[in-house]
Amino acid sequence: MAALALVICLMVEFFWWVLGAAVLVGVVFAVRRLAPRIRGRLDDAAERRAELARRADEQHRWIIHGDDRGVYGPDGADAMRKVSPPPPAAAFLDEPPPDFPEVASVVHSWFELTELLEKKPPCWRWAAFASVLVQRRAPLQDRLRDSALGFTKPTGERLITGWEVGGFIAELLDDFILLIDGVESFMRTPAFTNMFGAPGDEGTADADGIVHTAHRLMDYHDRFLALSERCREAHAASRYIELLKDCARLTDAPLRGFQRFIDDFVARVEEMPVLLRYATGTVEVEPIVLHIDSDDALLRRIVKQINKIPNN
Repeated sequence: MAALALVICLMVEFFWWVLGAAVLVGVVFAVRRLAPRIRGRLDDAAERRAELARRADEQHRWIIHGDDRGVYGPDGADAMRKVSPPPPAAAFLDEPPPDFPEVASVVHSWFELTELLEKKPPCWRWAAFASVLVQRRAPLQDRLRDSALGFTKPTGERLITGWEVGGFIAELLDDFILLIDGVESFMRTPAFTNMFGAPGDEGTADADGIVHTAHRLMDYHDRFLALSERCREAHAASRYIELLKDCARLTDAPLRGFQRFIDDFVARVEEMPVLLRYATGTVEVEPIVLHIDSDDALLRRIVKQINKIPNN
Protein backbone atom coordinates (compact mmCIF):
# COMPACT_ATOMS: atom_id res chain seq x y z
CA MET A 1 0.00 0.00 0.00
CA ALA A 2 1.17 3.52 -0.76
CA ALA A 3 2.22 5.95 1.95
CA LEU A 4 1.01 9.55 1.91
CA ALA A 5 3.34 12.44 2.72
CA LEU A 6 1.36 15.52 3.70
CA VAL A 7 2.86 18.93 4.48
CA ILE A 8 1.08 21.43 6.74
CA CYS A 9 2.31 25.00 6.49
CA LEU A 10 1.45 28.63 7.17
CA MET A 11 1.38 31.61 4.80
CA VAL A 12 0.95 35.17 6.07
CA GLU A 13 0.62 37.75 3.31
CA PHE A 14 -0.70 40.95 4.83
CA PHE A 15 1.37 41.01 7.99
CA TRP A 16 3.69 43.84 7.10
CA TRP A 17 0.85 46.22 6.33
CA VAL A 18 -0.58 45.46 9.76
CA LEU A 19 2.78 46.15 11.33
CA GLY A 20 2.91 49.47 9.50
CA ALA A 21 -0.45 50.42 10.95
CA ALA A 22 0.72 49.35 14.38
CA VAL A 23 3.79 51.55 14.08
CA LEU A 24 1.64 54.53 13.21
CA VAL A 25 -0.72 53.96 16.12
CA GLY A 26 2.20 53.32 18.44
CA VAL A 27 3.87 56.63 17.53
CA VAL A 28 0.71 58.62 17.96
CA PHE A 29 -0.37 56.96 21.17
CA ALA A 30 3.00 56.14 22.74
CA VAL A 31 2.91 52.38 22.16
CA ARG A 32 6.61 52.38 21.38
CA ARG A 33 7.37 48.87 22.56
CA LEU A 34 6.36 47.52 19.13
CA ALA A 35 9.15 49.23 17.19
CA PRO A 36 12.10 46.86 17.82
CA ARG A 37 10.04 43.78 17.01
CA ILE A 38 8.65 45.42 13.89
CA ARG A 39 12.12 46.29 12.58
CA GLY A 40 13.22 42.72 13.14
CA ARG A 41 10.17 41.31 11.39
CA LEU A 42 10.68 43.64 8.41
CA ASP A 43 14.26 42.39 8.11
CA ASP A 44 12.95 38.83 8.23
CA ALA A 45 10.43 39.72 5.52
CA ALA A 46 13.19 40.87 3.19
CA GLU A 47 15.07 37.61 3.74
CA ARG A 48 11.92 35.56 3.12
CA ARG A 49 11.17 37.42 -0.11
CA ALA A 50 14.70 36.65 -1.31
CA GLU A 51 14.28 32.99 -0.36
CA LEU A 52 10.91 32.79 -2.12
CA ALA A 53 12.45 34.30 -5.26
CA ARG A 54 15.26 31.72 -5.14
CA ARG A 55 12.81 28.84 -4.68
CA ALA A 56 10.58 30.11 -7.49
CA ASP A 57 13.57 30.23 -9.83
CA GLU A 58 14.56 26.71 -8.81
CA GLN A 59 10.98 25.53 -9.35
CA HIS A 60 11.02 27.03 -12.84
CA ARG A 61 14.24 25.22 -13.71
CA TRP A 62 12.79 21.90 -12.49
CA ILE A 63 9.76 22.30 -14.72
CA ILE A 64 11.88 23.17 -17.76
CA HIS A 65 14.01 20.04 -17.25
CA GLY A 66 11.00 17.81 -16.66
CA ASP A 67 11.83 17.13 -13.02
CA ASP A 68 8.64 16.02 -11.28
CA ARG A 69 9.58 18.06 -8.21
CA GLY A 70 8.48 21.04 -10.25
CA VAL A 71 4.94 19.71 -10.59
CA TYR A 72 2.51 20.72 -7.86
CA GLY A 73 -0.60 22.79 -7.37
CA PRO A 74 -3.43 23.27 -9.92
CA ASP A 75 -1.10 24.05 -12.83
CA GLY A 76 1.15 21.16 -11.88
CA ALA A 77 -1.82 18.83 -11.69
CA ASP A 78 -2.85 19.82 -15.22
CA ALA A 79 0.67 19.20 -16.48
CA MET A 80 0.81 15.80 -14.78
CA ARG A 81 -2.51 14.75 -16.30
CA LYS A 82 -1.10 15.39 -19.78
CA VAL A 83 1.84 13.10 -19.06
CA SER A 84 0.05 10.47 -17.01
CA PRO A 85 -3.71 10.45 -17.63
CA PRO A 86 -5.78 9.44 -14.57
CA PRO A 87 -7.78 6.21 -14.59
CA PRO A 88 -11.27 6.45 -16.10
CA ALA A 89 -13.81 8.01 -13.75
CA ALA A 90 -15.71 4.76 -13.64
CA ALA A 91 -12.70 3.06 -12.09
CA PHE A 92 -13.08 5.15 -8.97
CA LEU A 93 -16.65 3.98 -8.60
CA ASP A 94 -15.69 0.33 -8.44
CA GLU A 95 -15.91 -1.40 -5.10
CA PRO A 96 -12.50 -1.82 -3.47
CA PRO A 97 -11.14 -5.38 -3.33
CA PRO A 98 -12.07 -7.44 -0.26
CA ASP A 99 -8.57 -7.26 1.18
CA PHE A 100 -8.39 -3.45 0.93
CA PRO A 101 -8.18 -2.06 4.47
CA GLU A 102 -10.59 0.51 5.87
CA VAL A 103 -8.98 3.94 5.66
CA ALA A 104 -9.36 6.45 8.48
CA SER A 105 -11.91 9.24 8.12
CA VAL A 106 -12.72 12.41 10.03
CA VAL A 107 -14.82 11.68 13.12
CA HIS A 108 -17.11 14.06 14.98
CA SER A 109 -17.12 12.89 18.57
CA TRP A 110 -14.52 12.31 21.25
CA PHE A 111 -15.60 8.67 21.56
CA GLU A 112 -15.01 8.07 17.84
CA LEU A 113 -11.64 9.82 18.05
CA THR A 114 -10.59 7.58 20.93
CA GLU A 115 -11.59 4.53 18.90
CA LEU A 116 -9.70 5.86 15.88
CA LEU A 117 -6.53 6.29 17.94
CA GLU A 118 -6.87 2.78 19.33
CA LYS A 119 -7.37 1.07 15.96
CA LYS A 120 -5.02 3.32 13.96
CA PRO A 121 -6.20 2.40 10.45
CA PRO A 122 -4.24 3.74 7.46
CA CYS A 123 -4.05 7.58 7.44
CA TRP A 124 -5.16 7.73 11.07
CA ARG A 125 -2.69 10.49 11.93
CA TRP A 126 -4.15 12.94 9.40
CA ALA A 127 -7.73 11.98 10.23
CA ALA A 128 -7.08 12.42 13.95
CA PHE A 129 -5.60 15.89 13.50
CA ALA A 130 -8.47 17.00 11.26
CA SER A 131 -11.03 15.50 13.64
CA VAL A 132 -9.82 17.62 16.53
CA LEU A 133 -10.01 20.76 14.38
CA VAL A 134 -13.55 19.92 13.26
CA GLN A 135 -14.75 19.06 16.76
CA ARG A 136 -13.29 22.23 18.26
CA ARG A 137 -14.83 24.40 15.53
CA ALA A 138 -18.31 22.85 15.66
CA PRO A 139 -19.67 24.61 18.79
CA LEU A 140 -18.32 27.99 17.59
CA GLN A 141 -20.27 28.18 14.34
CA ASP A 142 -22.71 30.91 15.42
CA ARG A 143 -19.90 33.07 16.78
CA LEU A 144 -17.89 32.56 13.60
CA ARG A 145 -20.88 33.55 11.48
CA ASP A 146 -21.24 36.74 13.54
CA SER A 147 -17.59 37.53 12.88
CA ALA A 148 -17.94 36.92 9.15
CA LEU A 149 -21.07 39.10 9.09
CA GLY A 150 -19.41 41.87 11.10
CA PHE A 151 -22.27 41.66 13.57
CA THR A 152 -21.78 44.28 16.30
CA LYS A 153 -22.97 44.09 19.87
CA PRO A 154 -21.72 47.28 21.59
CA THR A 155 -21.80 45.92 25.12
CA GLY A 156 -18.05 45.95 25.72
CA GLU A 157 -15.55 48.73 26.30
CA ARG A 158 -16.91 52.27 26.04
CA LEU A 159 -14.56 54.60 24.15
CA ILE A 160 -15.37 58.29 24.44
CA THR A 161 -12.35 60.33 23.40
CA GLY A 162 -10.06 60.01 20.39
CA TRP A 163 -7.28 59.14 22.80
CA GLU A 164 -9.29 56.19 24.13
CA VAL A 165 -10.13 55.00 20.62
CA GLY A 166 -6.48 55.27 19.59
CA GLY A 167 -5.32 53.41 22.68
CA PHE A 168 -7.90 50.68 22.06
CA ILE A 169 -6.81 50.24 18.42
CA ALA A 170 -3.15 50.22 19.45
CA GLU A 171 -3.77 47.48 22.00
CA LEU A 172 -5.93 45.55 19.54
CA LEU A 173 -3.23 45.63 16.86
CA ASP A 174 -0.58 44.70 19.39
CA ASP A 175 -2.58 41.65 20.47
CA PHE A 176 -3.24 40.83 16.81
CA ILE A 177 0.46 40.93 15.99
CA LEU A 178 1.34 38.79 18.99
CA LEU A 179 -1.24 36.19 17.98
CA ILE A 180 -0.03 35.97 14.38
CA ASP A 181 3.55 35.84 15.59
CA GLY A 182 2.57 33.09 18.02
CA VAL A 183 0.79 30.86 15.51
CA GLU A 184 3.57 31.40 12.98
CA SER A 185 6.27 30.37 15.47
CA PHE A 186 4.14 27.45 16.62
CA MET A 187 3.65 25.99 13.15
CA ARG A 188 7.30 26.44 12.19
CA THR A 189 8.69 24.44 15.12
CA PRO A 190 10.21 21.04 14.24
CA ALA A 191 7.96 19.47 16.87
CA PHE A 192 4.88 20.46 14.87
CA THR A 193 5.84 18.27 11.91
CA ASN A 194 7.85 15.64 13.78
CA MET A 195 4.78 14.45 15.71
CA PHE A 196 3.35 13.02 12.45
CA GLY A 197 6.33 10.70 12.14
CA ALA A 198 8.10 9.48 9.03
CA PRO A 199 6.16 9.74 5.73
CA GLY A 200 6.29 6.02 5.07
CA ASP A 201 5.82 4.77 8.63
CA GLU A 202 2.68 5.71 10.55
CA GLY A 203 4.00 3.72 13.47
CA THR A 204 6.44 6.54 14.20
CA ALA A 205 3.65 9.09 14.69
CA ASP A 206 2.84 10.38 18.18
CA ALA A 207 -0.91 9.98 18.73
CA ASP A 208 -1.05 12.03 21.95
CA GLY A 209 1.17 14.67 20.37
CA ILE A 210 -1.08 14.97 17.32
CA VAL A 211 -4.19 15.49 19.45
CA HIS A 212 -2.40 17.90 21.77
CA THR A 213 -0.98 19.97 18.93
CA ALA A 214 -4.32 20.15 17.12
CA HIS A 215 -5.91 21.46 20.32
CA ARG A 216 -3.17 24.06 20.73
CA LEU A 217 -3.63 25.23 17.14
CA MET A 218 -7.34 25.66 17.80
CA ASP A 219 -6.50 27.59 20.97
CA TYR A 220 -4.98 30.21 18.65
CA HIS A 221 -8.15 30.09 16.57
CA ASP A 222 -10.26 30.75 19.67
CA ARG A 223 -8.08 33.68 20.68
CA PHE A 224 -8.48 35.21 17.21
CA LEU A 225 -12.24 34.81 17.62
CA ALA A 226 -12.16 36.47 21.04
CA LEU A 227 -10.18 39.38 19.58
CA SER A 228 -12.74 39.79 16.81
CA GLU A 229 -15.54 39.83 19.38
CA ARG A 230 -13.75 42.36 21.54
CA CYS A 231 -13.46 44.69 18.55
CA ARG A 232 -17.10 44.26 17.55
CA GLU A 233 -18.35 44.78 21.11
CA ALA A 234 -16.54 48.10 21.63
CA HIS A 235 -18.77 51.18 21.90
CA ALA A 236 -17.48 54.47 20.47
CA ALA A 237 -18.70 57.78 19.05
CA SER A 238 -20.31 57.54 15.62
CA ARG A 239 -17.29 59.12 13.87
CA TYR A 240 -15.19 56.09 14.86
CA ILE A 241 -17.71 53.40 13.92
CA GLU A 242 -16.24 52.79 10.47
CA LEU A 243 -12.76 52.43 11.94
CA LEU A 244 -13.99 49.80 14.39
CA LYS A 245 -15.85 48.02 11.59
CA ASP A 246 -12.71 47.92 9.47
CA CYS A 247 -10.68 46.59 12.41
CA ALA A 248 -13.34 43.91 12.86
CA ARG A 249 -12.90 42.93 9.20
CA LEU A 250 -9.16 42.78 9.79
CA THR A 251 -9.48 40.51 12.81
CA ASP A 252 -11.82 38.21 10.86
CA ALA A 253 -9.10 37.47 8.27
CA PRO A 254 -7.30 34.80 10.37
CA LEU A 255 -10.66 33.15 11.08
CA ARG A 256 -11.35 32.91 7.35
CA GLY A 257 -7.90 31.40 6.93
CA PHE A 258 -8.60 28.81 9.61
CA GLN A 259 -11.96 28.02 8.00
CA ARG A 260 -10.34 27.28 4.63
CA PHE A 261 -7.52 25.35 6.31
CA ILE A 262 -9.89 23.05 8.19
CA ASP A 263 -12.14 22.52 5.17
CA ASP A 264 -9.12 21.74 2.98
CA PHE A 265 -7.79 19.32 5.58
CA VAL A 266 -11.11 17.47 5.74
CA ALA A 267 -11.27 17.29 1.94
CA ARG A 268 -7.74 15.92 1.79
CA VAL A 269 -8.54 13.18 4.30
CA GLU A 270 -11.62 12.27 2.26
CA GLU A 271 -9.40 11.84 -0.82
CA MET A 272 -6.97 9.50 0.90
CA PRO A 273 -8.82 6.20 0.29
CA VAL A 274 -8.66 6.76 -3.47
CA LEU A 275 -5.02 7.84 -3.30
CA LEU A 276 -4.07 4.74 -1.31
CA ARG A 277 -6.01 2.47 -3.61
CA TYR A 278 -4.44 3.59 -6.87
CA ALA A 279 -1.05 5.04 -5.90
CA THR A 280 2.19 3.21 -5.22
CA GLY A 281 5.21 4.08 -3.14
CA THR A 282 5.30 7.30 -1.12
CA VAL A 283 2.96 9.93 -2.57
CA GLU A 284 3.61 13.58 -1.77
CA VAL A 285 0.20 15.23 -1.87
CA GLU A 286 -0.35 18.97 -2.25
CA PRO A 287 0.44 20.88 0.97
CA ILE A 288 -2.36 22.12 3.18
CA VAL A 289 -1.78 25.80 3.91
CA LEU A 290 -3.13 27.95 6.72
CA HIS A 291 -3.28 31.06 4.54
CA ILE A 292 -3.84 34.31 6.45
CA ASP A 293 -4.28 37.40 4.31
CA SER A 294 -6.31 40.56 3.89
CA ASP A 295 -6.81 43.16 1.18
CA ASP A 296 -4.52 46.16 0.96
CA ALA A 297 -7.44 48.56 0.48
CA LEU A 298 -8.80 47.67 3.91
CA LEU A 299 -5.44 48.20 5.57
CA ARG A 300 -4.85 51.51 3.83
CA ARG A 301 -8.29 52.65 4.94
CA ILE A 302 -7.51 51.75 8.55
CA VAL A 303 -4.25 53.70 8.44
CA LYS A 304 -6.00 56.70 6.87
CA GLN A 305 -8.63 56.73 9.62
CA ILE A 306 -6.00 56.36 12.33
CA ASN A 307 -4.27 59.45 10.94
CA LYS A 308 -7.43 61.47 11.54
CA ILE A 309 -7.78 60.60 15.23
CA PRO A 310 -7.04 63.68 17.35
CA ASN A 311 -4.30 63.13 19.90
CA ASN A 312 -6.34 64.34 22.86
